[in-house]
Amino acid sequence: MVVGLGAYVTSAATRFAVNVALLYLEAPVIEGDIYVYDGDCLMCSRFVRFMIDHDKTGRLQLATAQSETGRVIYVEEGLCPDAMETAILRVNGRTWTNLHLFTEGLAYCGWPWKLARVLHLLPRFASDWIYRRIANNRKLFNRGTCPMPTNEMRARLID
Repeated sequence: MVVGLGAYVTSAATRFAVNVALLYLEAPVIEGDIYVYDGDCLMCSRFVRFMIDHDKTGRLQLATAQSETGRVIYVEEGLCPDAMETAILRVNGRTWTNLHLFTEGLAYCGWPWKLARVLHLLPRFASDWIYRRIANNRKLFNRGTCPMPTNEMRARLID
């Protein structure tokens, strides 16, 4: 364990690099399909419930962005785990973010949800813009409280 590191680390970029290195020292090994989402977001949690209810394979694992596993995956994808820019979906070794995450998440659920892939026809700048508008205002859609995770959700949570 590194003690008193803050006294030697002065710049924010250096602190971020040290935090990344420390995360990798104890990084868990993650295999299989995983969805990393904002555990504090009601809209994100509802989408997770939808995916679990429609996951015919039962292979999808979950991690909140606030967990150690979630933070490691954010760093692996070159994203700052504290910024919460997007959720992350990894399926068969391929990573999806932004609106493509949503469409691939629906496609993961099988037919008729696979039809959502038609949104891949949008130019990337347009799909990213749409996703950002929704993501940046997601707290406005949070009406009510987050329900307790089901036993199936708990069984799929990595940490």
